[in-house]
Amino acid sequence: MSWNARRILREVADPERRQRILRAFWRYADPPAKVMATAQLARSLHFRDETIRRMPADKKAELLASRLGSSEFEPTFEAALVQYHTHEANEMMAAFLDRWHVPHVKGSIEGDDYKEPDAAAVREAVDALSSQYDHRDIAIYLASAGALMGWEGVWAVVEEMGTG
Repeated sequence: MSWNARRILREVADPERRQRILRAFWRYADPPAKVMATAQLARSLHFRDETIRRMPADKKAELLASRLGSSEFEPTFEAALVQYHTHEANEMMAAFLDRWHVPHVKGSIEGDDYKEPDAAAVREAVDALSSQYDHRDIAIYLASAGALMGWEGVWAVVEEMGTG
């Protein structure tokens, strides 16, 4: 089974991290993405858009979490992972990107003139940074990089790390 945002949120993120990631979507996503997610939630839960729109971010994050089984929300979950990593886990992301010599600004990759990290480089970075960052946070980041960037070098390492 391949990794995607729904699998990352279900299997790698514990409930507290999942809530933080989904809350980051409501805090940082662009307005059109929020409008689409609101409409999807309203439709799937049989609520009015306005009802969802008025809810606090924590409640909207809980409602999104309740939709983890629905593939129609995959783009929203992908956006949540991006927003979380670029706004709340960017220090860790930057540390990994530095180890792989990927040009970035505060964790946001700049350009596409870099070599994708292979499994050996990923393992080396995990070994070097595991004392600075939580094991599960690293696994979430690596799985996200694999799913969203298509970096195949991370898959074996994420599997080796396990999700517990």
